[in-house]
Amino acid sequence: STFDVAVVGAGIVGLAAARQLVLRHPALRLAVLEKEKELAHHQSGHNSGVIHSGIYYTPGSLKAKLCVQGAALCYEYCDRKGIPYKQCGKLIVAVEQDEIPRLKALYERGLQNNVQGLKLIGAKEMQAKEPFCR
Repeated sequence: STFDVAVVGAGIVGLAAARQLVLRHPALRLAVLEKEKELAHHQSGHNSGVIHSGIYYTPGSLKAKLCVQGAALCYEYCDRKGIPYKQCGKLIVAVEQDEIPRLKALYERGLQNNVQGLKLIGAKEMQAKEPFCR
């Protein structure tokens, strides 16, 4: 057989690239080459399953923009395809008093990056979410 395009690697990047090629060019004869016996055998198959919010990245950076946009697109895709997920959020805690300015700076960075659902909470609300957190 002959192919128009061969994608090397059947991890998340290779398969996403192959999917986009087929969606954009349905007549394309495409092959995905993988040395392992199964798909996503390496890093793609061992990820944490976390959708990152973009809170840590420099405001205005490409990484921040892609992270926020990617998270929104991922949830939209899951909703459209009926893929279940749990959007539980993330609790970032200042353990010592001197960490509070860094916590507030992260909050401001998240606001500048348009991170959805971001809010500062106090000890009482934190205890309700995570009783063992101090």
